[in-house]
Amino acid sequence: MLAGTPAHVWRIILMEGMERFSYYGFRAILTLYFVSLDMRESSAAAGFMFTSALAYAAPLVGAWLSDERWGRYATIMRFGSVYAVGLWVLVAAAAVASLPWTIVALVFVGLGTGGIKPCVSTFGADQIDNAIGDASEATRRYFAVFYASINLGSVFSYLLVPAMRAIFGYAAAFAVPAVLLAAALAVFIGGRRKYTMLPPREGGVGVPAAIWRACAWRVPDDDDARELRSIGEVMVLLPVFWMLYDQQGSIWVVQASEMKNFKGKLQPETMGVINPVLILLLLPLFEKVIYPALERRGVSTRAPWRMMAGMIVAAAAFVVAGLLDLRVNSGQRVNILWQLPQLFLITVAEILVSVTGLEYSYEKAPEAMRASVSALYLLTTAVGDLMGGFLFVAAGHLGVSRPAVLFLCAVLVLLTAIAFRFVARKHFDGFETKPVQTEEDPAEELQAVENVLLRG
Repeated sequence: MLAGTPAHVWRIILMEGMERFSYYGFRAILTLYFVSLDMRESSAAAGFMFTSALAYAAPLVGAWLSDERWGRYATIMRFGSVYAVGLWVLVAAAAVASLPWTIVALVFVGLGTGGIKPCVSTFGADQIDNAIGDASEATRRYFAVFYASINLGSVFSYLLVPAMRAIFGYAAAFAVPAVLLAAALAVFIGGRRKYTMLPPREGGVGVPAAIWRACAWRVPDDDDARELRSIGEVMVLLPVFWMLYDQQGSIWVVQASEMKNFKGKLQPETMGVINPVLILLLLPLFEKVIYPALERRGVSTRAPWRMMAGMIVAAAAFVVAGLLDLRVNSGQRVNILWQLPQLFLITVAEILVSVTGLEYSYEKAPEAMRASVSALYLLTTAVGDLMGGFLFVAAGHLGVSRPAVLFLCAVLVLLTAIAFRFVARKHFDGFETKPVQTEEDPAEELQAVENVLLRG
């Protein structure tokens, strides 16, 4: 697929797959690790959500330092080193069951993984651009392979790390991602003499400027400011969706741990593999079959209807999860495979909400600010995870039951869908969802797609 691609580009792709294994691997067992430290399940879920929030806020810092100060290679190496130190501190903390050192480790890990996130894929695209004369199609193929490496890393981490945890304990399980990340950095460093390293840009429009201009409410003649405001009004509704979505790795894992293990072989954290597998299967199905079929029957698949439908499907997922939790809490030994319906629904919701939301924000963003808008889109995940963390802290203090929290989440996202309807009337008029096309910078476009489709 990448015939003729320089070997050092493959180093970057391999590094990304190994790094994603490390990230999803430690994340898969994190909630139950918190529980093993005698934290209440609400506190454990909050800890997971706060860690995820940091990992999705840090890309703004990484993107700014990469673009304005250090360049991509130096940013990857510096944040990657912080990341590696954090994982090894996590291994040591797990060995002695130390919560304070665990918190220190997770701050390092969150900053490290978030800091490199906006840099690795585009650094690889830089190599394609400078190694091949007509780089447009080669760059698209590169991003497809890059996408595959992320999914492979994710799938294998969910299969291997929970099994290691069950057999050898948390310290040994955390050591697997730590070793893989160290190896990933070694692979990456090995190509340093061959890399094209572009200098930081001068006079670019960064994330802080994007935020400032989006807030310029009293500049009616500034087209860029108006477009940014319209994007902001859509984005401000997305954190509630992400608050629900990332509970797959927190409260849903706790729920799975209280269910009957499938033939004694399926660990509760392993259910996390369902989402990336379903994404790979369902995304082309929606684009090639479902949307065209609905259009032929006169059913609109415009952006607002997709996103509202996604929020409603997310609400359905949490109603199903809440009903299942009532059965689990009643003392019934419910098979863990009964989580499949809610996992299927939340994956469908992700396809409907995140892909369409990205198309809208990318289409509306001023050309010079598209990378910044993509980073801001990631920030909505951080805000959603932060909201989820505070929700679980409050639920723990108030003694709210887990099913009640799940049903509350369903209500919140339904209310968000209603609010979205009013915003959609104002901003989606005439906007049709379609494949984003640009001949000027395919790397930037596909990086933006990756930011949303490959969250994590």
